[in-house]
Amino acid sequence: MRRKLEKSGKLAIVFTVLAFVLWNCKEDPNSTGMELLPGSDLNTVGQSIEKESIGAFTQHDLRLRTDEPNFNLFGTFNDPVFGKTTADLAVHVRLASYPNFDETIQVDSLVLYLLYKEVYGDTTTMQSLKVYELVEDVFLDTTDASGTGDYPYYQDVDLKALASATPIGELDYYPVFRLDSTETDTLIQELAIKLDDSVAEKLYQADSLDMINNDAFVNFFKGLYVESQDVSSGGAMLSLYTLATGSNLTMHYTKVTDTLVTDSLRFVYRINANSARVSSFRHDYSTTVFADQLVEQPESPDSLIYLQTMGGLRAKIDIPTLDNWRDSVLGDDRIIINKAALVFQVDTVASDYRQYRIPAGLILTGIDIIEEKEKEYLPADFSLSSSLYGGRYNATNATYTFNITHHLQNLIDGEVENYGFYLAPSFRNERARRVVLKGASSHAGIRLEVTYTKLN
Repeated sequence: MRRKLEKSGKLAIVFTVLAFVLWNCKEDPNSTGMELLPGSDLNTVGQSIEKESIGAFTQHDLRLRTDEPNFNLFGTFNDPVFGKTTADLAVHVRLASYPNFDETIQVDSLVLYLLYKEVYGDTTTMQSLKVYELVEDVFLDTTDASGTGDYPYYQDVDLKALASATPIGELDYYPVFRLDSTETDTLIQELAIKLDDSVAEKLYQADSLDMINNDAFVNFFKGLYVESQDVSSGGAMLSLYTLATGSNLTMHYTKVTDTLVTDSLRFVYRINANSARVSSFRHDYSTTVFADQLVEQPESPDSLIYLQTMGGLRAKIDIPTLDNWRDSVLGDDRIIINKAALVFQVDTVASDYRQYRIPAGLILTGIDIIEEKEKEYLPADFSLSSSLYGGRYNATNATYTFNITHHLQNLIDGEVENYGFYLAPSFRNERARRVVLKGASSHAGIRLEVTYTKLN
């Protein structure tokens, strides 16, 4: 028995010593790669949290391409914080086949169907729309007919100027939002707009040469402009499924002969990926609390910053102290950035995020100056890994965080210059979203967290 006790005691001592050794050998996640550095070269490992020097300013979002999105936004919405936004639409319709109409055809109606699933705003306000025939060309690709100009369609494009002055269809509607039977998904809804008989007659009487191919047809019938009418309060944005099979222009007709009258038939003019689909957005911020902030050269950073899709609002972020990191290594020292994170705090009260969905992600772009003109670019961290770069909303702590480790290292190494950043919502041309962030001068503020190693 005594031998067994002595043996157990020795084993206990061995395990205790082994556990102590293993504990002290546990890897520090911040020391990755340090075992590769000569001991004499490692000087300090430090952390820095910067808040006070960061400036943030709300600005108009100046350049947003609005042609051929996955969803076309449409409607008029009076946002209680962000003011009024109006979204219109111009679209081509195309032939799926030759219509082969003849004298036995009797046209019943011509209807524009637009599908939607997501509603952003108030579903209790009646809204109105008007439809016009386009009389000027709208182009599918990114250049105009002369072959010049990059991305010609932006949020301020005047689509009404491209259309006839006489409406060919009108509709009053309430936006509908319904869940399916499982209450886990929304049902697709439909706007059905009956167009004037004169347009149906034009399509029916089209010459065969005008329908020989889609290029000829689009030249003959240039498309439709759908205009949202004004509402003084409430309202909503619809995300139109312009690429869905059910969004189309349909000719309903019957075939009548001496011996036969058919049931209702139809011919569908399709809206698809080969159709030009262009949105225009108009914003009125005159009644907002931040209207005075939207000046070209603000005197001081904003305590709150406002971001909005649909070519609405973005933020300019200035961090002048980033240059200090480069200045600190002008001598023989060298700094290695282990991690640099830029953190933005959501103001959940001002955002009213339960009522109005906030962006699932934001985009942070660096600013460069080339020939006295600003040019945006994605930081190097995005190229290495979009997931590591970040920008997704963290619901736990109501933050958006960007990893700019490699961007800061590139700045230290003189590969990029510090002209600041722009911050904007993702999916700006196809999702109705907005969010209010704590600005640089607020208590929560914007913070830059840096972990670094300083070498001799």
